[in-house]
Amino acid sequence: MRQARWAFAAAAAFATVWFSGWFNAASAHEQRTVGSVHMTVGWAEEPTYVGFRNAVQLFLKDAASKPVLDVGDALKVQVIFGDQKTSLLPLDPSFDPDTGLGTRGEFDASIIPTRPGNYTFRFVGSVGNQKIDQSFTSSSTTFNPVEDASGIQFPVKEPSIAEVAGLVDRLGTRVDASAAAARDATTAAAQARNLGIAGIVVGLVGVIVGVGAGRRRQVR
Repeated sequence: MRQARWAFAAAAAFATVWFSGWFNAASAHEQRTVGSVHMTVGWAEEPTYVGFRNAVQLFLKDAASKPVLDVGDALKVQVIFGDQKTSLLPLDPSFDPDTGLGTRGEFDASIIPTRPGNYTFRFVGSVGNQKIDQSFTSSSTTFNPVEDASGIQFPVKEPSIAEVAGLVDRLGTRVDASAAAARDATTAAAQARNLGIAGIVVGLVGVIVGVGAGRRRQVR
């Protein structure tokens, strides 16, 4: 009996820890009520890593706390990183009424983040009669910033996209410098060739003039 109680207690403790961890991960979203609409916003996959496909995730409920099933093209999202912005992206419903699969009230916009840091999701449009223009920014108190994937790579850490881009930029600068040097050398060679041709022409003219002068002396 004691062993059974101990096993039950251990299982309950494990379940509590597991569900607590799951809840904390799933709750890494920011919630906000806008008029008659309740919005819950975050990344579809968290933690969120550079270079991996993810999605802006939005959960919508109406004033009666019922999931909003369709927004059509009335509501879109713009992803902002620093001074860079995407176009307005469509929000696709997760729930499929034909199959019954997916989550009611969930809408997603696929994206692959390519730099670590904080991202802003700006939702523009309307839900029913409620106008929406709201921005949500990742942080330690809202939803997860994007992380570099090197921390989870094994056995070899691959260079990040930013490192590869920096290497390409440096190589591009060297290639441009080499091309400029080659152009300068080509220009200098062309100038030397032109000077050489001019020298030959001047020499030939001198020879011709000399020959003509010698003949005139002979005629005299």
